[in-house]
Amino acid sequence: MRVIAVPGQPPVTLRHLVLDVNGTLSGRGELMDGVAERLARLAEHLELHVASADTFGTAEALTASVGAALVRVTDGGEKERLVRGLGADAVVAVGNGRNDAAMFRAARLSIAVIGPEGAAVAAVQAADVVRRDIAEALDLLLDDRALLATLRP
Repeated sequence: MRVIAVPGQPPVTLRHLVLDVNGTLSGRGELMDGVAERLARLAEHLELHVASADTFGTAEALTASVGAALVRVTDGGEKERLVRGLGADAVVAVGNGRNDAAMFRAARLSIAVIGPEGAAVAAVQAADVVRRDIAEALDLLLDDRALLATLRP
């Protein structure tokens, strides 16, 4: 569990990290540099879930390599239902696609990543925070002070 105390707001208590795969954790099916190490550190505090349609056929091996649970999805509605099923108020969601916008709106905290494939405008508009890549997004979750500075009213 991660608790981030934001002045003037209720604390942000996170228990689950839900991640998109393509364009977020991976580029063309290959895990981005530095992701495995960061996810290992986050797994000490959060349950890791990967939601993917598995476009490149690598999601199963990729999630196994980082110790995350794989949830196969076909659309954004299924990602949103996953977030709600986990308890949306305890979820941080990270992604880049149009199909991530619904889960972003449901999650307590959402981070859009630009990444090598870019980011859909709908995802950016629905996100609480936007970062240039997955490493920066995960680093926010590893350093409460950085996230606090971003969320402060």
